[in-house]
Amino acid sequence: MKAAFFHTVGDIRTAETRDVEEPGPGEALVQVTAVGICGSDLHAYLFGNMGGIVNNEPLILGHEAAGRIIALGPNAPDHLKIGQRVAIDPATPCLECERCLDGQPHLCLNLKFMGLYPHNGALRERMVHPTRCLFPMPDTISDIGAALLEPLGVALHGSRLAKIEVGEDVAVIGCGGVGSLIIRLARLQGARRIFVADRYPWRLDIAANFGADYLIDSNKQDIVEEVMRVTNKRGVDVAIEAAWVEQTANQCVQMVRYGGRVVIVGIPAQDEIVLQTTAARRKEVPLIFSRRMKHVYPNTTVLAETGRVNIDAIATHRFTLDQAKQAFETAANYQDGVIRAIILPTPS
Repeated sequence: MKAAFFHTVGDIRTAETRDVEEPGPGEALVQVTAVGICGSDLHAYLFGNMGGIVNNEPLILGHEAAGRIIALGPNAPDHLKIGQRVAIDPATPCLECERCLDGQPHLCLNLKFMGLYPHNGALRERMVHPTRCLFPMPDTISDIGAALLEPLGVALHGSRLAKIEVGEDVAVIGCGGVGSLIIRLARLQGARRIFVADRYPWRLDIAANFGADYLIDSNKQDIVEEVMRVTNKRGVDVAIEAAWVEQTANQCVQMVRYGGRVVIVGIPAQDEIVLQTTAARRKEVPLIFSRRMKHVYPNTTVLAETGRVNIDAIATHRFTLDQAKQAFETAANYQDGVIRAIILPTPS
């Protein structure tokens, strides 16, 4: 079968590899139909590591994925059938450690995560995956939409941590895939005014379509100044960072009100950020880092199935598995109005 392997910075190659083994107990063999390129994939592609983890051999990336079940191992649950379309949860927690038993499987101390060394991801034609991490999809959700339930889950987890209440003002920095979905969720949660900032005009366009009220081109305007002007120097109740966390964490602190909340959903380009503490201390601002998601697939499925979130709208570009290098270049260099690049290993 074919798979796209990450070798080193800027080096993605599609090659033939040995086929996957038959599924064992509690596993399914899945034909992969759609994979989104996430910001964390781009971290590996651009910087050679993800969260400080460096792969020591070629690795298959990709964790925003959907597929079709083509074989089931022994003891498969009754709700899964051969031929069924599924969303693939990339995280496999142990369910036995302290964090898992405390209801936080996304913080599992023994977590296996697709596309993070040493575990291969979904940029291949077929893969074996635990059945407990497969979620059946209704016909109303496309294969691409099923793959994008993962970033929608990331957005939902971040929004839950932000505890947005009806009538609150919200600011979001970064209008990529996850940022745009956070904007839509903030509108559904009853936000009064939503301020957004990004350096790319086409991202601001999709932010407007997803519910943003104030669009700030960060090449031309200062989001802190604009927020403080519109709110009469009060600031927003919640500021959410969904970019690369360079200067943006400080901007979130500066434009949030006294006693407000700041949530960092983006992944820093570097392992360290410099935070100006005076404003954060004076305002007594909690700075919350968000990690992936937990217990969200049933909720995100409902959001997509009912049309509350037009999840396919962020899928702006489609590529074949042979075009994986082009897909990563397009996403990494913000080419051609890209929001989310999708690779279709075996399109249905």
